[in-house]
Amino acid sequence: MRFFQLRLTVWLYTIVGLHMSVSISVTFPNKEPLNIALGRTLVLEAQYQLQQGDKIILRTWERKNSDGEVRVADGDETHNDRTFVEKNGALLRINGVTDSDYGLYKFTVTVASGDQVSDSRNVLKITNPPKASLSMKCSTPSVGAQWDSPVFSWQVDGVSITNQTGEISADGSTLLLRNLGQNYTCVTDSSQGMSKVQVSSKAPDQQPDPEPDASLNGCYGVVWVVFAVLEFIIIIIAVLIGLYCYKKHTSKEDGGYRNAPGTSLSL
Repeated sequence: MRFFQLRLTVWLYTIVGLHMSVSISVTFPNKEPLNIALGRTLVLEAQYQLQQGDKIILRTWERKNSDGEVRVADGDETHNDRTFVEKNGALLRINGVTDSDYGLYKFTVTVASGDQVSDSRNVLKITNPPKASLSMKCSTPSVGAQWDSPVFSWQVDGVSITNQTGEISADGSTLLLRNLGQNYTCVTDSSQGMSKVQVSSKAPDQQPDPEPDASLNGCYGVVWVVFAVLEFIIIIIAVLIGLYCYKKHTSKEDGGYRNAPGTSLSL
């Protein structure tokens, strides 16, 4: 019995000693595989904790896939212009993801005492990108206390729909819309009574290109006529001024010839 107690004591001290010797912890808060599409930005962030007085001497990111195992980052140093390290090495960012970027990523922290701890997370290539959707939610307020919950039912163009004929949430209050050009009806039924609400949604019609305003064309015609008349008047005035100046200049030359002194010959 004493021998068993001694072995148990030694075992407990060993467990405590091993626990105390590991002065650092590293973990990914979310352990689920990370799905990302080609060409997008990959962000992996780990968390690590140190005991007081510990000093980190090395932080590394590694990736393992069918191409082999490679080191992606050493401390703050990366190996290509698409990869960046932030938050004291705990965050890895890769821009423009390619096929070679998928795989198992491992983040390792080494402290001066020699302890080395790591954690891993898988990065997968997404095969079915998510598609945006538009939904309609139906709700009804209760008056005071109510022992039951409303039961929701939906109609599209007057026809009742179910989970087999349409996409409805688990509680029946939300309907996923597929065609906006329809009429939707929500009916709620509970111990406090029945209520119905209708929404008519019409798809927008294709609008033709606007035609030019005929009145504007008339205005433009009047403006052009006015400009033409003004231009004609300016030309007439310029011609008249030119004729007047020419006539005045020729009159001065004729007077000068008549007043000039004559010459004579004598024998």
